[in-house]
Amino acid sequence: MEIMQLLGAVKLFHFGQTYDISLGWIGAIIEWLVSGIGIVGVGIIVFSLILKLIVLPFDVYQRITMRKQNNKMKENQERMEKLQKQYANDKEKYNQKVMEMYKENGISMFSSCLPMILSMIVFIAAIGGFNAYSKYANIQNYNHFVQAYNQTIEGFAPEFTADTVSYNASTQTIIVREASNPVYMEVPVNFDASAATKDELIAYVEKVQAYTEKDANLNLVRASYIVDEATFFAQNTQYTSGTETENTATITNHYYEYAREAVRVEYEEHSKERVGFLWVKNVWNVDASYEHPITEYSKLMVPVKNLFTSESAFDVDGKKVSFNDMAKYNNSPYSADGYEEVTKNLTHGKESANGYFILIALSIGTILLQQFISMRSQKAQNQFSSVDGQQAATQKTTMIVMTVMFGIFSFMYSAAFSIYMVVSSLFSLLSTMVINKVVDARMSKQEEKAMMAKYTRKLPGQKDPETKKKK
Repeated sequence: MEIMQLLGAVKLFHFGQTYDISLGWIGAIIEWLVSGIGIVGVGIIVFSLILKLIVLPFDVYQRITMRKQNNKMKENQERMEKLQKQYANDKEKYNQKVMEMYKENGISMFSSCLPMILSMIVFIAAIGGFNAYSKYANIQNYNHFVQAYNQTIEGFAPEFTADTVSYNASTQTIIVREASNPVYMEVPVNFDASAATKDELIAYVEKVQAYTEKDANLNLVRASYIVDEATFFAQNTQYTSGTETENTATITNHYYEYAREAVRVEYEEHSKERVGFLWVKNVWNVDASYEHPITEYSKLMVPVKNLFTSESAFDVDGKKVSFNDMAKYNNSPYSADGYEEVTKNLTHGKESANGYFILIALSIGTILLQQFISMRSQKAQNQFSSVDGQQAATQKTTMIVMTVMFGIFSFMYSAAFSIYMVVSSLFSLLSTMVINKVVDARMSKQEEKAMMAKYTRKLPGQKDPETKKKK
């Protein structure tokens, strides 16, 4: 790491302001739910249920239509079997006769397509939303580490008071220093501060600390944190002063170790609670033993590739924030060196298993079960949709392909997305079973009513038995 040195002084790293990547409207909803509920997993479950409730009316319509059509196919089973035998060697003629039968009985194979397409659109939007939010959440989690690191370094500097703040006209900087403290601050000024009062100097330094003050080029003004070597070694007699390089290493390691430890405490006491759920240590990474709670650098920086080129930037509140300018100040937390420094004491989090494939297994299992139930509910349609029963075989193949596809998604995307898939599949499974029972019950009543009407036909002039009872 490159440490800028002054005569008899050592400059400390201070990473400055952190940035979050922008979120789309889906990501914003996830953020609102997760932050509002306070338990990340519960927030994801609630979001998943909201998505399912949005498409529920269309889903209900689709499943009712499919169930009704399946029952109509059962009613015409004998006729369909005769057609299959009659046109066993003429698929084209069979399809023609089947379409005629469909028209007679009001069966439409395409009536449920629109709700299915809508569900797919919602699913694709959910993939994009979770994928974008997982990157945002991991960057945000890392930013908390950077902020803990920065706050520790800032804590070594003296408070901003009339006794500690002064203006150095020759260097055009504000100096914040007290005699007994080895650490002092140098703050560049962007105005003529020769006649400024102490209160004005303090107010300016506070703005710099809050990342709200900019220079003539509209770049953020940043303070430098510097350690006076003589004062440091006089107060820390456990260290022996040596060469310039040895002194720099001793001083920086002394202060940086406090900062690294603050990052470790942030991880242990806050980060695990912020991103962990049940057995998964970070739901924004895959629930797998080969993944780790602390996102590795190459994956963490996917949204900000080539950080130090003039073209690259974070999209912050609709504005492009370039990291090329940030590279001018010490080191950036978004560089490889900065990442290694911030996470140096998080070895366990960078090496331990993030999960144990449980959510992956659950997502695959629930999808398979959902597909199986759906296939069973369309048994009659699949049986007679083709003369040779090929449709049933195609449906089985589709079930396998869909299960494999969702299995791949589970390995590709975060544990949060796996939670969404499990909740979504269970919701669809339960709604399918309930809808099927309701539709079957209603159709059974209609059949009973039709049978009663058939056997209680009246002779001319005979009064309706039901009418007699009412009288």
